[in-house]
Formats: sequence, C-alpha cells, structure tokens
Amino acid sequence: MNTRSLSIDPNVANPDVVVVGAGIAGIAAARTLIKQGVSVLVLEARDRIGGRAYTEQETFGVPYDHGCTWLHSADENPLSSLVRDKAGFDIFDFGKREPIYFVHRSRDGNQGAQRATEQEVIEIEKAEDALYDDLWGYDAVKNGDTSIHHLRPPRDRWDQLAQLRKGSFEAGVHSNRLSVIDYQTQYETGTEWMVPQGLAAGIFKALGPVPVKLETIVESIDWQGKDIKVQSSQGIITCRSVLVTVPTEIIADETLTFLPALPQEKMAAFHELPMGLLDKITLQFDPVFKSLVPDANTNEAYLETPKDMKQTDSWHSHLLCPFGEPMSTMFVGGGLARDLTAESGDAAQDFALSSLASVFGEDIRKLFRKGHKTKWLADPYARGGYAYSNIGKNHLREVARQPVDDRLFFAGEALHGKWASMAPGAYETGQKAANEIINSLL
Repeated sequence: MNTRSLSIDPNVANPDVVVVGAGIAGIAAARTLIKQGVSVLVLEARDRIGGRAYTEQETFGVPYDHGCTWLHSADENPLSSLVRDKAGFDIFDFGKREPIYFVHRSRDGNQGAQRATEQEVIEIEKAEDALYDDLWGYDAVKNGDTSIHHLRPPRDRWDQLAQLRKGSFEAGVHSNRLSVIDYQTQYETGTEWMVPQGLAAGIFKALGPVPVKLETIVESIDWQGKDIKVQSSQGIITCRSVLVTVPTEIIADETLTFLPALPQEKMAAFHELPMGLLDKITLQFDPVFKSLVPDANTNEAYLETPKDMKQTDSWHSHLLCPFGEPMSTMFVGGGLARDLTAESGDAAQDFALSSLASVFGEDIRKLFRKGHKTKWLADPYARGGYAYSNIGKNHLREVARQPVDDRLFFAGEALHGKWASMAPGAYETGQKAANEIINSLL
C-alpha cells in the first residue's frame, strides 16, 4: 500500500477542523467531515498515514501488516463490509483454523517439543474453557473489578497458556493488570477473519483519500481564544475545532500540551489507560519450511518453551505459514516485548528462530532467508500496541473520549468500550467525534 497516494492536497487554508493523527480514527473522521462540507486538514508526524495500522510488501514481497491484523468478531465488526465489499479485498476465515500445540514431555524440557497428543489438546482446551467460563460468570457489579490473573490463578502449565492467550499474546500486558470488567465489556463473538492483501491496506482503500500533511509533529494546542492555534513543527495553523487521535500516553505525559491544560479529570482518565505492547517477529524461509508442518496454513501454534531458553513466558505464540507462505510470525507481548525492544533486529530474529528450533531442530536455521521485527515501543508516535484500562478504571475510556468546551474532541481505539484495543474502536470513535464536531459547528 502506497500510503502517500491516499492523501490529497494538504494545502488547506484556515480549515474548520484540524485532525491530529492520520490513523484509522483520524482518516475516518476526516472522511465524515468532508462529506458534510466541513474543511479539514489532517496532521501526521510520520512520513506515511496509518499509525498502528500499516501494510507494506517491500519487506517480504507479500502484504505484511505491521500492526492490526485481524477483523475480530467479524460478524459484528463495522470494518468487515468496508474491507470485503467496498475495498474488494479477499477474506480468510481464520476462526476455522485449529491451533497447533507443541509440548515438552522430558523432565528437563530440553529434548525438543513434540506435537500435543489428543489428550493433551483436551486438557489445554479445558483450561481455556474454564478461564472463559470464569470470566463471563464473574459478577463484577456485586464483587467489584479484579484482574484476569487474580480471578483464576494458573495451577498448571495449561492454565499458564490460557492466561498468556488472554494477556501478553492478545492484550500485550500480563493478565495480572487486565480488568475483568474491561474484558466483559468487549465484543467476542468468535468469528475471526484475516485479510491476505493486508487489513490496513483494505481499510484505507475503502475510506479513501483526505488532505494530510505528513512529517508534521503537533507540539501544542492553544484553545484560549476564539480560534484554536495548533503549533506544529511546520508552523501554526488556526482552526475552529481540533480532533486529537494520538495514543493515550502522548496526552498523559504531556508530550502534546494544551493551553490551558485539559481538565484534571480528563488527564486522570488518560493516565488510567496505559499502552500495552505487542510486537511481531516475522521470519521468511525456503519453501521447504512448509513441509515441516504440512497441515499448517495460517494456524496459531503454541510452543511450550525449553527450560534453558532465556525468556519470560512459559509458552511462545507463532502464526505458521500465513496464507500458505513459507513464513512464521512470532507474537511477543508485555515484558518480553519490552526486553526485546532493546535488542538488535538480528538478536530478535535469532530469538524467534531459537523458539522454532526447539520444535523443528537446529537445521531450521539453514532454511531462514530474511526477517523483520516491529518495535512499537520505540516508535515515539505509538508508545506501544494498544491501550488497556487499569483495574476498576474501565469507565474512564468514555471520560477520556468526551469533548472539552465543544471545541476539543478525542478519538482512538482506547476510547471505545466494546471495541477497545481493536481497529473498529478507532473507526467508530473517529466517526462519532466527526458527527459531534459537525453539530458543534452548526
């Protein structure tokens, strides 16, 4: 996806609205505003649009999503029809693919992992189902919020995997920091789709072009007077309303400043919505790689880790042979992802290779061709993958979203309840903010 081609002439003089950030929320809002005749200019710090939704195919020669990858709860997801019908992209029904498990049976865990037996798969699924039942059976109104980890502390290695799947592998944070209420609030229908041509590419093709000024870092928003002054690395822009779509921590730590400061309760809300971290280490192999697991085609694979491997998780998560390609994507989240951010790209690739070698043997290294690791924590305009709510603070997602003075508006995945941490959360809050802006300008 050529993200530059999805922007149109950014030389909009005195726009009604400035949108800070050209991710899904910002682009969705801008399209809604333009359709209603509102002049708008989107300011983006990077040299591309998309934010944490980014597809490119230069690295591996096939579409590769650096960020959001799944259409979660696709039967309810508002982006599903955009990607499939409006953009015309193909859909892969990931929900029909069964996970593959590799476990250690030797006492010291150093003799290589083997494919789980039918009985072991039953035990793994029982642990997953038990956690799921406890999560939905918990009466948070009566008992108050708690963490997913505290609700059902792991008692064996199968429980540990279930916790990792809810925590580091999905939310990018340890399950002892994940709110049960936040989990209960979100959509989870079980219908999961993927997009071979790239999820981000499909979303932005469907949304269409907007006026975007790239490589423009917004530093402050002065809303003291009648007009708002947006100070950026490219100068000052004056407008009537501003929509801010940046990640929560950029507001919380005042990298982006407001004059006057945002209300205290607003700032407190952003502080309670920190960023989780989920990165990908993607490896491309010789086509022979596909013969190692002949039945793998876009399957999750969970590998019990060997005892002598330096790591913080007892299991590793890989996506094997995505869309039939001789590739593997390792998902690393939470503390492990933070540790690997400090490592070189080669070290991260070697870590993922070592994980696979614990199952397939050291000869797999001979099949390796090239690799890539995302580093969302090191990206100053991302600060991580997506935001989670601290325990007991789920309600603050809406407090963070609420407009200030009918001139400052906010949107992003972190500010949605049911679609929190997911792409449709950004899309719907962007549209909602745009409609609020339209009403305020009338």
